[in-house]
Amino acid sequence: MPAGFESILNQNLQQFQYILPEMMVIATFILALIFDFAVPHHRRRSTAYICIVGLIMALWLNVQQNQHFVDLLKDKTGESALHSMQQLSIFQGMVVYDHFGTFFKFIVILGTIASLLLSIHARELFGKNHGEFYLLLVAVCVGGMFLASSTNLLMIYLSLESLSIVSYAMAGFLRRDRKSAEAGIKYVIYGAMASGIMIFGMSYLYGMTGTLNMYGENGIAAQLGGFQQTLEHGSRGGLVAVLAMVFAGFLYKIAAVPFHYWSPDVYEGAPTTATGFFSVVPKAAGFAVLIRAVCAFFPVGTSQSHWLTTSAVEQVIGVIAIATMTIGNLAALGQTNAKRMLAYSSIAHAGYMLAGLSVLEVGKGAADGPSSVLFYLVVYLFMNLGAFVVLVALENIFGGTDLRQLKGAAQREPVLCAALCAFLFSLTGLPPFGGFMGKYLIMWKLADQKHYGMIMFIGINSVVSLYYYMKLAKTVVIDKPDEEVITTTESTPFSYHALALCKCGALVMLFFYFEPIQRLCRQVLEPLRF
Repeated sequence: MPAGFESILNQNLQQFQYILPEMMVIATFILALIFDFAVPHHRRRSTAYICIVGLIMALWLNVQQNQHFVDLLKDKTGESALHSMQQLSIFQGMVVYDHFGTFFKFIVILGTIASLLLSIHARELFGKNHGEFYLLLVAVCVGGMFLASSTNLLMIYLSLESLSIVSYAMAGFLRRDRKSAEAGIKYVIYGAMASGIMIFGMSYLYGMTGTLNMYGENGIAAQLGGFQQTLEHGSRGGLVAVLAMVFAGFLYKIAAVPFHYWSPDVYEGAPTTATGFFSVVPKAAGFAVLIRAVCAFFPVGTSQSHWLTTSAVEQVIGVIAIATMTIGNLAALGQTNAKRMLAYSSIAHAGYMLAGLSVLEVGKGAADGPSSVLFYLVVYLFMNLGAFVVLVALENIFGGTDLRQLKGAAQREPVLCAALCAFLFSLTGLPPFGGFMGKYLIMWKLADQKHYGMIMFIGINSVVSLYYYMKLAKTVVIDKPDEEVITTTESTPFSYHALALCKCGALVMLFFYFEPIQRLCRQVLEPLRF
């Protein structure tokens, strides 16, 4: 046995206490998998309830762990691994244990629970293999949780791939549906290309710095600072190209321009439950690793090369944000399918969040842009997933999500259609809903740094988005239904009404009582101070 191997093994075994939520989700997956194999087909809906109970326990463990971490910080004796960045590096620097990670794990788990509740009564999933879909949701949740805490490039890649590969299966889950098969194939092709580019850039970055860890005295962030001083002018361009390849994988996951082409076709062809899940959980995990990487590679206040100053990085992110929100909103204007419309809407909202990330003064008072992104993600979890709750319910009734099929849906489901209008108002950014506060906080951070041009683009794009959101609202509320549209006579499950109303209530609460959540968002960014 190599010297030191036993001590490293014992240390790793002791550190399993810091990933108890992930272990609970993995145990839930295994238990649900065994149960799904053992029970008859008609009882496989119970698999979802096992997954929900397990994820609720993981959510509770995540909250308890966060409190445990606070106690660690207050302990004056401390631990040697606990440093000034308020992070506990575990498993030889592969992942970290901090407030930032627990915050995003909470979003990932909560989004997965809501998706499980949504999928139980989704008619398009009914069949002999619908139990497998619940297991795929849990598997993506595991990948998203590890991605939120990863600080090693290899661990980031493995977490991203574990999340993506399962997502490919979810997109193509409806095996007899040609659109679903097309969605799965396109997702695989685009995803493989993005992953290949990203790992190619990571390999070059490892060759330049000799490490895969983003943090630490010998981490990539520290190595780049000294490495760039020795580069020739032409080589600096090569370093920029390498970093661009690495960040291409992250931008692909959040569907930012120019890596957004996969999103509309995949969102339209995938099961509607999966589409709602894709729009929230993988996107949140993607933003977690993107924010962590940006703050690590481009720390505020440093004078790196002429091409890699914080100001230059903010400008690049700003250009991507403007292109993303503009292309997403303009493309959504002519859509006649609600799922495809919300796919382009999801692209536009990624642009709004990137606009907040273009203010990188992390932890410096009112100029704290990333905290507004975290708040927007919380709001987005409720308003976008809420819209898909209503879409799944209406799809059960009308057999599709084309606007032609959804005409006059309010006559059949007035409560759900009223909730849909509330979600659409929030997505537009109108009061009294959380979406207004999300955009307001982002624009406030931008105004603090005098980025008035970006504020103007957000305002114009919000006005543009109002058209297609209200087109969907008009379709379900005002338009008369087509006589040839075949509907089901089954009643909508109570769970859909409960989910929609709870999410509406949460959005109203986030409008009036946004400050506690915003303060929490600022606090969880403490580990990213440099």
